[in-house]
Amino acid sequence: MVQAMVLISAEPGRDREVAKKLKGLGEVKQVYLVSGVFDVVAEIQAADAAGVLALVYDKIRPIDDIRETQTMFCLKV
Repeated sequence: MVQAMVLISAEPGRDREVAKKLKGLGEVKQVYLVSGVFDVVAEIQAADAAGVLALVYDKIRPIDDIRETQTMFCLKV
């Protein structure tokens, strides 16, 4: 399995709605409201890197009120 963190910028005042929609996706393991440059962080999991990219492009980025995403693949230490 491949894990990644998706850093999300939401439209002003819409971060809670974005977080709620993300929690409804089965591949999303955790959702956090955060302060700073980004508004929401989603911890996701997929079978492989292609699955992570498909999840981000096909299910996460189309969510209303998401302005920008950055995906960070988690690497084992």
